[in-house]
Amino acid sequence: MIKNPGSKTYASVMKLDSEYKLVLSGTPIENSLSDLWAQFNFINPGLLGNFNFFQGEFQFPIEKHNDESKRERLRHLIAPFILRRTKTEVAKELPELSEQVVYCEMNEVQESFYEREKSKARNLVIENINRMGMGKATMQILQSLMRLRQIANHPVLVDEEYISGSGKFDEIISILETLYKEGHKALIFSSFVGHLNIIARWLDARGINFSMLTGETRNREAVIDKFQKDFNCPFFLVSLKAGGVGLNLTAASYVLMLDPWWNPAAEKQAINRAHRIGQDKHVMVYRFITQDTLEEKIIKLQERKSQLADIFVNDNPFKNINEDEILALFD
Repeated sequence: MIKNPGSKTYASVMKLDSEYKLVLSGTPIENSLSDLWAQFNFINPGLLGNFNFFQGEFQFPIEKHNDESKRERLRHLIAPFILRRTKTEVAKELPELSEQVVYCEMNEVQESFYEREKSKARNLVIENINRMGMGKATMQILQSLMRLRQIANHPVLVDEEYISGSGKFDEIISILETLYKEGHKALIFSSFVGHLNIIARWLDARGINFSMLTGETRNREAVIDKFQKDFNCPFFLVSLKAGGVGLNLTAASYVLMLDPWWNPAAEKQAINRAHRIGQDKHVMVYRFITQDTLEEKIIKLQERKSQLADIFVNDNPFKNINEDEILALFD
């Protein structure tokens, strides 16, 4: 809760007066190294300098230039203050976790739709960057990327009149049918509530029971208990923002990630809703990726840029990414 040094929560916590301070986190570096600075500035103010110093001395050299000497120096400074206990150390009996990427082919109509929208988006982004500059074009870029991600899932998310189906949707329901017939329980995660609604309508039409948790859900505990305790409720549809943390869903032995997220740490937290203490079953994770779309580029960027989340969720999401890298997303 205090990883953002610009937040009101962080400012309030820094006013607390105590003899001893402890920070507890499952993901101390979730978005970027600035997360680390915020926590250490609370524990031991001044150890890593002020924020501007930290950025110039450590964050930018490490994240932008992969400076090994800076990385080692930072490790040396923080090591005496960190006690790390991994999940496998805490729960040695935890069963195995397996992951599989399911690559989905678009049908011809969906592919034409995607390519048409991608071309329009690229032209619009170039126009806005040239007219306003990268900083002011941020919102337009994010909106264009969001639209392409939605089309890669199912074009009906952006066009209610669309009736030609989705390659990813076909792959998802094929796996859901198999899991249902075999009596398994599964978590179904998406960053788009609309995508979950498509799956919900399909389940409803077939009389398959399910729970659903989004930001609008008010009876959270009842929804969670239904999935955890009711054998006749095989599926739990969960939005990223509503279900990324604080849930124990060990009744599930399968996790379906319907779309890739910019922040790999958020994906890991979602998977950990099922793969945690109390789980006694082998957990299988399916990640659905639509081929020849932005989704493949997200996966590559996750691997290449450790600071990817920082790039896309800070006040200025594109301050650490150049114009060529932005336009490559629309190729």
